[in-house]
Amino acid sequence: MRTELIEVGGRRTELVVGGEGPPLLYLHSFLGEPVGPSELLSGLAETRTVYAPLHPGFGRSLGLEAVRGIDDLTDHYLAFIDAHGWGRVDVVGCSLGGWIALELAARHGDRIGRLVLAASLGIRLAAVPMADIFVVQLGQERRARELLFHDPDHPVAALAVPRFAELDDERFRLLVKAAAATARVGWNPYLHDPRLERLLPRVVSAPLVVWGSNDRVVPPAYGERLAQLLPGARLELIPDCGHAIWLERPRALLAAAREHLDRPELAPTLAAEHEGALASAALR
Repeated sequence: MRTELIEVGGRRTELVVGGEGPPLLYLHSFLGEPVGPSELLSGLAETRTVYAPLHPGFGRSLGLEAVRGIDDLTDHYLAFIDAHGWGRVDVVGCSLGGWIALELAARHGDRIGRLVLAASLGIRLAAVPMADIFVVQLGQERRARELLFHDPDHPVAALAVPRFAELDDERFRLLVKAAAATARVGWNPYLHDPRLERLLPRVVSAPLVVWGSNDRVVPPAYGERLAQLLPGARLELIPDCGHAIWLERPRALLAAAREHLDRPELAPTLAAEHEGALASAALR
């Protein structure tokens, strides 16, 4: 995997890219994980050319000042897809990235192919509250690890949530920027789009929904609800795993994602039915 700086809609965007095969767009979580080594990305890159851009405001990506809500991030990635000349592209989205992927699939379904959603944000269940990821303060790193990981002593947990007081100025600045960028789209309404749920029946790519069985940020009930709302969706629960599946159980997520992404093409009749459903949903 290599890192590049490209222009998307006139904005500088940091991009991790590598591998061989058909393109695959990876949309990262609110942790901004593509900036470091990733077992998941490396595994996906064995059969795909993986494109993992950092969202505006994360890493060295600019353009956060133009982001007022999730719609602006959706438009940013539609421009990213257009810039690469993709008619349609498969997408893996984690957490915040899953939310962006859902918005793209619901609003621009003709541009999204196979879809894998891992612990996706985007909807709200009134009876099942999400944890407040913005309350973790300096010195509360243990609490953050307990929110994100089933096992807060997992070796990767300390890398994902380091002791803030021991960070150099640049790493601390990047963490603060990532939190600010997440708050820009997820502060109010909290981590969801009230309009999204009614649009989900438009998603006709039969997504794979992957959830950690011990997710304390977005409980598994959200995965169950998404699997109900998304036509043809399949839910896979990863045991002994928290919210950050891509860090805590990357091999399990990789195996599920590759099986879904590499399965044989839909039969012509079923594909036609999907295209008809998309056209019908566009009229609603």
